Amino acid sequence: MLFRDGLSMSLGVISVISWSVAEIPQIISNYNQKSIDGVSIAFLTTWMLGDIFNIVGCLLEPASLAVQFYTAVVYALATLVLYVQSIYYGHIYPRLKNRRNHQVVDNVEEPLLHAEATRPSTKSMLCVVSVFLFLGSFNMLSGPRSMDLREKDRVFVVVGGARKLLEVSSGNLGGGNYNMGMLLGWAMAAIYLGGRVPQICMTMRNGHAGGLNPLMFFFAFLGNVTYVASILVKSVEWSNIKPNLPWLVDAGGCPVLDFIILLQIFYFRCGNVNKDSDKKGHETGEESV
Repeated sequence: MLFRDGLSMSLGVISVISWSVAEIPQIISNYNQKSIDGVSIAFLTTWMLGDIFNIVGCLLEPASLAVQFYTAVVYALATLVLYVQSIYYGHIYPRLKNRRNHQVVDNVEEPLLHAEATRPSTKSMLCVVSVFLFLGSFNMLSGPRSMDLREKDRVFVVVGGARKLLEVSSGNLGGGNYNMGMLLGWAMAAIYLGGRVPQICMTMRNGHAGGLNPLMFFFAFLGNVTYVASILVKSVEWSNIKPNLPWLVDAGGCPVLDFIILLQIFYFRCGNVNKDSDKKGHETGEESV
């Protein structure tokens, strides 16, 4: 029993950490490319809606812990950064770049150099944000140690996978709060599962996976799988599975969709490499003739 509890806790910790860093690789890729092409806005919107449901659910559920609310906020902030990037690189940055190209260089060169010298680099700021998100996840994982979790009627699993943080108390089973928590759980399941579909369709329509960082979907895959494992390792009894059923359905379906996206990235990138190799070989053959 102690071994199962320890293994369940370890898998839960891996899940929380995976989701805490999932968006960071994509944020860095967007900054390096100065673009968010390839990332579906509908996909980001569903994640944001799911995070909002997460936060509201934690506020409405009396049995939820403070650590769960703070973790939900961290997830929402990370998604918000991606959303802000989509607005900036999709609408604001192109206009600023176009305007800058039409300005007289001699008149703006000195002020620009001075501004760049006195302003902290965006890359440095992204690194700072990444470190705070990562350390914040550890802080939140260690937070429950100071809380009283000895009540026998409480069913608690470290649930970070699939960004689902609601906790169900067995004392509330059948009550209004439990029904509200389950309703929000199924809503989040529908949102998170449906959110991958626009991304898959967009990649197929574009015929390439440019702009997508595979690490984001790898960490999402890892977070979901370890979340499911953390619950099933602890117990496969229906009394334990039933309160977590919406989250298990979501966390079981999302890895399949994440794996499809990873296959798309691999397929299109390998295809582009082969096309480039064939093109270079063709040009070399023409030159030799």
